Amino acid sequence: GGFGPPGCRFESCWGLFKMPRYLIITESPKKAKTIKSILKSGNYLVISSKGHVVDLPKKSFGVYIDNKNEVIIKYIPTKKSFLNYIKKIKNKFKEIIIATDPDREGEFISWSIVNFAKLQKYSRVRFYEITKNGIFKGLKNKEKINENLVNAQKARRVLDRIIGYTLSPILWKQKIGESAGRVQSSALRLIVEREEEIKNFKPEIFYKLEVDFGNFKAYLVKNKKSLFPKDQLNILEKIKKEIEGDDFILKEITKKERAIKKPTPIDTALLQRISFLKYKFPSSLTMQLAQSLYEKGLITYHRTDSFNLSNEFLAKVKEYIKDYFENPRKIKAKFSQEAHEAIRPTYLKKDLALNSLEEKLYQLIFDFTLSACSKNAIVGEISYLLSPTKNVNLNFEAKGEKLVFDGFLKFYPFKISFKELPPLEKGTLLKPKQIKILEIKTQPPSRYTESTLIKKLKELGIGRPSTYAEIIKTLLKRGYVIKEKGYLKPTEKGIIVINFLKERFKEIVDLKFTANMEEYLDKIAKGEKDYQKYIVDFWNFLKSLL
Repeated sequence: GGFGPPGCRFESCWGLFKMPRYLIITESPKKAKTIKSILKSGNYLVISSKGHVVDLPKKSFGVYIDNKNEVIIKYIPTKKSFLNYIKKIKNKFKEIIIATDPDREGEFISWSIVNFAKLQKYSRVRFYEITKNGIFKGLKNKEKINENLVNAQKARRVLDRIIGYTLSPILWKQKIGESAGRVQSSALRLIVEREEEIKNFKPEIFYKLEVDFGNFKAYLVKNKKSLFPKDQLNILEKIKKEIEGDDFILKEITKKERAIKKPTPIDTALLQRISFLKYKFPSSLTMQLAQSLYEKGLITYHRTDSFNLSNEFLAKVKEYIKDYFENPRKIKAKFSQEAHEAIRPTYLKKDLALNSLEEKLYQLIFDFTLSACSKNAIVGEISYLLSPTKNVNLNFEAKGEKLVFDGFLKFYPFKISFKELPPLEKGTLLKPKQIKILEIKTQPPSRYTESTLIKKLKELGIGRPSTYAEIIKTLLKRGYVIKEKGYLKPTEKGIIVINFLKERFKEIVDLKFTANMEEYLDKIAKGEKDYQKYIVDFWNFLKSLL
């Protein structure tokens, strides 16, 4: 059917129902369904646009700069029937409430609906969780559209269009690739350069002298180091020969405690990383499942770079985990709207009707959030210093750990193991089971996994966590990268593309340049910079490279 009551085409059946006084517009049908089930009132009609309602044209550039240096963007309505429907019914309601997602993209969708459906009277609300509390809190805080967020989204979309439409045809002409993109090319560069590091890596060889006592092992130490360079192998062989058959005495026992810091609450990048580490979920699947959990009202908004948790939620957690509770670590995100929270469960419930994949991600979010709200774990460290009885100047060290207080580890969804030493007293004599020299080769850096690539992109300030899944998906789709045993490996095609871009457009694929663009977009979102000027300046800069 259309957008009206079930079984009706648009408003044709409304005479059979009590006329709703308020129209709520979301972008997701599932979200609309959850909101409707919570409101339980005939006063509200809740409909969805099913995503964006306008976009740049598919077969033309759609971005122009006039002689006044003003950016003109040609948007094509992608949901004409929906926009016409809104125009037709907009005067039938006391109020139209736009409740698209509380981020830049959601703000752009709100702006699109208002402008292309020609709404004069409307309210913009933001639901950070689709719960009764979250919805009524949102409905009490009615605002207008945040033009700064809209401009930041426009700037991102237009910059990507300019780069894509400028660089991609050059790749086609050279017959070396399908597309180039602002963040996509930076991510590909990281993957290709890591492959070069691996290829050019030259291992170094070190040695350790190990004494195995059966239930623990000790290693020769000198100046607090147990690794010895290749040129000292002869010395180690001589020491090994000297101490064979000798007993060892436990000279010193050192004990101390250290804290293992609990994790932070979950932002979007961290969610993608931990779901890959725990379940090997691709980032695209993680975001798809998180979207579903949010729309069902089970987690807070899943596109966030905030690490904050509300005082109201923390009070509930404190009651739930009792003596384990401690406020989360305070971390300031580079760009974070104050109203946003970290990703967390909306209810402290585990038994929910979810499919198996949703259940896994929800459980991960639930347990990880409790960990972030718990005390640090305490570990007892112990070291034994031993010497052969015939040469007490030689020192061999054994190290062990024992969990003293589990803290956040009680809830932590990842297992951390501790290697304990057997309890011994100072002066104990021990007979080795075996003495040997171990050869240790330094290892090349690993290829990126989705998890480690996302971590690196975030560290460098490239892209936004909500875009990472699509970036990786595009690299795989274009054949620039393949997955090999869970690792991202560049193809010959990907290597050729990035080497060409580095030679011809080194400024565009420069990692710092891309990160600086993100910072500028953040400033546009805060209202500190003009988005049109930035686009004009960038377009002129790009033309100078052609």
